[in-house]
Amino acid sequence: MSRIVKFFRVIRNNWKKSVFGTAALSYGVSYAKDKYETNQLMRDYCLKALEYGSLPIPNEYNPKKIVVILNPVANKRKAKKNFDKYCAPLLNLAGVFVDVMQTESVGHACNIIEKIDARTDAVVVAGGDGTLSEVVTGMLRNGNAVNYPVGVIPLGQTNTLAKSLFYDSDTNVVKHIAEATMAVIREAKKPVDVMKIEVLGENENKPVKPVYGLGSIQWGAYRDAHAKRDKYWYWGSLRSYVTYVFTGLKSEKSGISWQCDAELDYIYPCGGCSKCFNPNVVRNRATASQPRRWWQSFLPRQTAVSGTEFKKKIDYSQVVNEECGNAHNLQISTVDLSVTTSNVYPNCEQEGEPHMKVKVGPPNVGYFSFLTEGWSSEQGNDRTIQNELSVREININPLKVVDMPEGKDQMLSIDNEDYEVRPVHVTLLPKIVSVFCKTEAAL
Repeated sequence: MSRIVKFFRVIRNNWKKSVFGTAALSYGVSYAKDKYETNQLMRDYCLKALEYGSLPIPNEYNPKKIVVILNPVANKRKAKKNFDKYCAPLLNLAGVFVDVMQTESVGHACNIIEKIDARTDAVVVAGGDGTLSEVVTGMLRNGNAVNYPVGVIPLGQTNTLAKSLFYDSDTNVVKHIAEATMAVIREAKKPVDVMKIEVLGENENKPVKPVYGLGSIQWGAYRDAHAKRDKYWYWGSLRSYVTYVFTGLKSEKSGISWQCDAELDYIYPCGGCSKCFNPNVVRNRATASQPRRWWQSFLPRQTAVSGTEFKKKIDYSQVVNEECGNAHNLQISTVDLSVTTSNVYPNCEQEGEPHMKVKVGPPNVGYFSFLTEGWSSEQGNDRTIQNELSVREININPLKVVDMPEGKDQMLSIDNEDYEVRPVHVTLLPKIVSVFCKTEAAL
């Protein structure tokens, strides 16, 4: 008993050291537990990948070859380390020939994909939304989207499509990365929508090439505040919330778009009719049959519906839709404008005909409303919407571009990448790119 009393007396007399020691011990135990669970998780995934690598390769097949486009500076330069640690072992154990190509600058991924080897079986994007947008842009500019299915490994700070495809209630980041890698190995695929963004009113002698996005276009005060969050890096994990505290003060030097005036010309979606039916265009190109790989000889065959078979089911030349192609006009003044595809929803699924959602926020917002709405959106919740449209095509014509401080241009985001605000034409390309997904979600 005297020893116990002495022990507590020592703790009381050295309470600062005791608190520090307890915190250090608690952190050490938590770190060791996470390390052990991660090792066990990777062990299970490695065994699954080894099942594919142990299968014999028939003489008429070659090992699967994929090109990995890796952004080494994504997620604060953690992307390469995470790829080498969690992705590369699974691909190697599965017997996949991997060619890793690292990006060196903005736009480099687009150049890489334009010069890709024709013998490539798939393209894997190891990065965030920006890298993925660049890769898809390069593919569609070259017309290679049908030939190369795309793997999406969430190694960036923002991973919108990967979140829709692989994330669940489990918050384990390593699990999400490993599951996305295994989707490439299993070769379960589904087609997803893409937005084609073209700048209007440019010089015809020097046309600007279109940009392709898979997630969303964002313009307004909330976008600007979110884009400035890294400025408050010294707040650590709170910087995404602190940015709304300081940018919401509406100072002249804040660089926030508090008034977005624009004219919207849009066309409602159409599932197919006599006006838009083109017999020479194959519907759902991304789901057309593709060459089977060597290990698919040992797996159940997945049948795909070709464009010809699809057209036999529905004769769109006999369908009448008087609204198809009719343009509508709307003038807006708002603090928040967004255009999103189905890829922002779980499993990239959306009810009704293929369409983009146009969400128009309120014309103005107070300081406390800006804080609560911004904080809520950082947690994945929707902001207040005053008007919502479902469209197939839309022109966004800014009527007034607000003067920004220090001569900076007013910006909008395409898949969380910054672009100067200009008049743009946005067209939905439904189910144009095939991506690897969970087996139960494959089409």
